[in-house]
Amino acid sequence: MSLEFVKAGSLSHVLIREIESFLDSQDTAHLFQFPQWTYPNSMCALLRQNGKVKWVGIFGMQSPMGPNFPLVRAWIANRGPVCDDAELWRAGAEELAQHLQQERIAHFDVAPDWIQSPGTSGNCSFDGSSWQQIGPGRCSLRLDLTKSEDEIIGNFRKNTRYEIRRAERAGVSVVSASSDSEIDEFLTLHIRLAERKGFSPNLIEHMRQKIRWMIGSKSRGALLIARMDNCALGGAVIGRCGRRCWYVWGANDRHEHLSVGQILQSRALLWATAHGCSEYDFGGYTPGATSGTAWFKAGFGGTVVQFIPPHRRATHAGRYRWFNFLSRIRAGRLRS
Repeated sequence: MSLEFVKAGSLSHVLIREIESFLDSQDTAHLFQFPQWTYPNSMCALLRQNGKVKWVGIFGMQSPMGPNFPLVRAWIANRGPVCDDAELWRAGAEELAQHLQQERIAHFDVAPDWIQSPGTSGNCSFDGSSWQQIGPGRCSLRLDLTKSEDEIIGNFRKNTRYEIRRAERAGVSVVSASSDSEIDEFLTLHIRLAERKGFSPNLIEHMRQKIRWMIGSKSRGALLIARMDNCALGGAVIGRCGRRCWYVWGANDRHEHLSVGQILQSRALLWATAHGCSEYDFGGYTPGATSGTAWFKAGFGGTVVQFIPPHRRATHAGRYRWFNFLSRIRAGRLRS
């Protein structure tokens, strides 16, 4: 076995289909590890066993001084690499470390979508001094879709059910977007939400490309738009990998006597079950929250899951020292 390395923008259609098929077969796979989700200059690393893809990692490139300073770089995997077989995952990570050492890459960061078992502090794949934890583990909320529709709705919070019925009585309809104009409607809502809430919006062109990919593939994902009187009130972007569906992005305008978030999520659950999904992931969650987005998500029920923290492995001592030094310089400039 040996790792293969291909730039995401150079992957053939045949290889992309191989990777998609593999990711759909893995319980620990995530939507963000599809080659179509990343940038063309990102690197795809894959490992074959008996000719079949058995390990995949999509890595973005990072430099503390920006893309015009490529001498000190790191590789970053968002929700990856992916491989359900723990022993094979470790073997792939070891081979990757050796390759990046030869390429004089400072370090690589990994954040596989592995659920942390209760009472444990991490995962045996990161035992030893080679790995460094670089942040806390994140949480999410997952809803079992194998129950009947009545059982799923019955577990909704009373207020959640009320908001769904109120939106329906007001004449709100939810449709799956299929055109660029509908994507632009959602992106406009997203920008307005960012201005209202005071956060930086996602890269709009990146969002547009990913939404196009998901709705163009028919079964990979959807952009759901809530409308009333032919006006877009809100939207939700969802995506599927294997038998799990994720809530990725959402946006809506404020309406004094109407909330469309609940009806959008209820229709997202219906889309997921119609496309063979057995689980819905709300894309992040803050346990114990009594207001805001986390409180809204908890209104649908579900189980809180805790993921292992992201980890880092230094692969070239000299370059790693430079990476940290330049990162501190840049951080100081940004503060000033």
